[in-house]
Amino acid sequence: MKPTLAFPYQLDHIRDCILAQRDTLEEVARIFAGAIGTGGLVHIYANGHSRIAVEELCVRMGALTGFHPLLPHALSNFTDVVGADSLRLNQAIERVEGLGACLLDEFEFGAGEPLIVVSATGQTQAAVDVAIEFNRRYPANPIVAITSREQSSAAPAKHSSGKTLYHVVTQAQHGFLLDNGMPAGDVSVKVEHGSQSYTICPLSSIGALTIVHSLNELTLRELVRCGKKHVVLENMHLHNTQVNYDEWLRDQRCRYARSLAHPAKLAPILD
Repeated sequence: MKPTLAFPYQLDHIRDCILAQRDTLEEVARIFAGAIGTGGLVHIYANGHSRIAVEELCVRMGALTGFHPLLPHALSNFTDVVGADSLRLNQAIERVEGLGACLLDEFEFGAGEPLIVVSATGQTQAAVDVAIEFNRRYPANPIVAITSREQSSAAPAKHSSGKTLYHVVTQAQHGFLLDNGMPAGDVSVKVEHGSQSYTICPLSSIGALTIVHSLNELTLRELVRCGKKHVVLENMHLHNTQVNYDEWLRDQRCRYARSLAHPAKLAPILD
């Protein structure tokens, strides 16, 4: 007798959740296309396992230029698990408040350039800290949260501000919340045997990846609709594909340079 396989059916929930947010996705994509179409950037931050969404959006076959990762190694490397760069140490660092200001001090931002903050739960101090600081410094710039609406709106805040990511973006001047579809606690499948019970199969990463690729598609469609030619990284694994790495990297290099020395940088509000 074959064992039960329940997880693939959870993907229906993710699909329906993302499609229900189409209007917001399209509005966010128009903002992205506005920034990217004028040579600017869409900045994206995550910590912990949420880093997967950053990598999918910023450097992947089919990736658009203009997505700029803010991905500190100390906040996003969970793969060592134990040792000098252990899970325990990284999770301690993500609870340190004030790191948002330190990170944003490293970059310059132009008018209208949005920031995406990805956090499965919306509670992690580091993600909330970055969102609060960006919104304080650049209140007119859009801020987008990819998080669990259920958990981030109802679970207790861990940040000393008393806010989760949900509160930051819903109170922002130009804030957008995109729900990753995960239930509270994330895991979606229960396996039971006698007195033993296990809950496994988190949904947050799949939800976040579905959102970022939906935004990738909608942003490119908006650029095409506006008549703007764009550089998209081609797939090097297909037969007879002319890989456009050099062109793609050249465009990225020019854009990334703006984040370090922006010709028309916004003066951050630091009071």
